[in-house]
Amino acid sequence: MRKRVLLVCLTVIAAACSNAPISSNAQPTAQAQQYVWTKVVDEGPWRKNYNFQMFVIDGKLMALHPDGTWMSKDGKAWEKSPLKNVINNQAFLDYVFFKGSLYGLGYLEGNIERFTFKPEIYRTTDFKKWDTISKNSNLPRRFFYRPFVFKENIWIVGGEDRQTQFADVWNSPDGITWKKQVENAAFGKRSGSQVVELNGKLFLLNNDVWSSTDGINWQRETSEIVKGEEIFGYTAVVFDQKIWLLGCNRNGRFSSQVLVSKDGKNWEGKNAPWTPRGGIAATVFNSALYMTGGKYGGTPDHVDFVYSNDVWAMERQ
Repeated sequence: MRKRVLLVCLTVIAAACSNAPISSNAQPTAQAQQYVWTKVVDEGPWRKNYNFQMFVIDGKLMALHPDGTWMSKDGKAWEKSPLKNVINNQAFLDYVFFKGSLYGLGYLEGNIERFTFKPEIYRTTDFKKWDTISKNSNLPRRFFYRPFVFKENIWIVGGEDRQTQFADVWNSPDGITWKKQVENAAFGKRSGSQVVELNGKLFLLNNDVWSSTDGINWQRETSEIVKGEEIFGYTAVVFDQKIWLLGCNRNGRFSSQVLVSKDGKNWEGKNAPWTPRGGIAATVFNSALYMTGGKYGGTPDHVDFVYSNDVWAMERQ
């Protein structure tokens, strides 16, 4: 849920939120009954937080939280792993699962005004300890991007540093050696982008949507996911051959209604029973979409920040 914040906060969720319904062009349809959300756990064993990640590794759910890593075989019972949070500030940098291993790309300590960045690359193959496989890679010195895997490489699109946002595209076959593939991509400068793959095509998601079949050449699918609304702060997941956006900030307010699309161009809203939030951790596990975490608040009508650690699963009926 990364987004450039110029005035008050470092997080994208400092915008106003409420439980009130949001009026938009993306509305629930009768088809929404095909999917059912179930609360799996009232409170996970980790501290309530946001902007962390979940993966499925070796048939287990893995929650990579700022305070450590937890594993589960069923989403209900969780055990803490010895695997530490090696990249440090997960609001700025991310992990990525690649060729059977988990990689941590870079290390960042501090905030957007004052930080320490190291281009170190970490890898774990046993998911118990990290190996530092490079202390001085040519990983682009930036943050607020989401690495993804495509065509046997790890890819980075856009992002930002203290001075500017970027419109370039990089990839790497090993996480250590990075090559710039595009200097100025058609989608322009941006950060906080989510990139998912559906049916062999990449979709770059911000408030608009772009697609690519090769990661190099991009075309716009839609200029607005929801007409008349600016959305950000969501987590994008592919489930049941559709793209799902969980935890959207829409015109400065969060909603628990998720947005879903089969083609990246046409979107509809589906209501969900969990509280409004952004910065969700989500993944697909055992034919269900699992999610946890998130945060909202910090505005005159909702001054206190509310953090979450409940675990939910959505299945198709």
